[in-house]
Amino acid sequence: MPQAIKKKSNETQTLKLPNSFINILINLPETGMGYQMVKVILKSGKVLHQHKVLNSELLMFEDNETLNVKDIDKIEPENKK
Repeated sequence: MPQAIKKKSNETQTLKLPNSFINILINLPETGMGYQMVKVILKSGKVLHQHKVLNSELLMFEDNETLNVKDIDKIEPENKK
């Protein structure tokens, strides 16, 4: 199951998203070349704003955040402010 958290650097981690999220993101427009800015809605109701997803499959988040695929309810494009 793709739930492994890999260290990207001292400040950022990446989380490989499962196909269910990739299939949704792949059909949405990119924010920039190769990435999308999204809000991550957790099953707890908490919303994480302004998170980057690379190539519709790698969710980036800060080192001080704890995030697991099973905790994610939805991922939606972040509205421009």
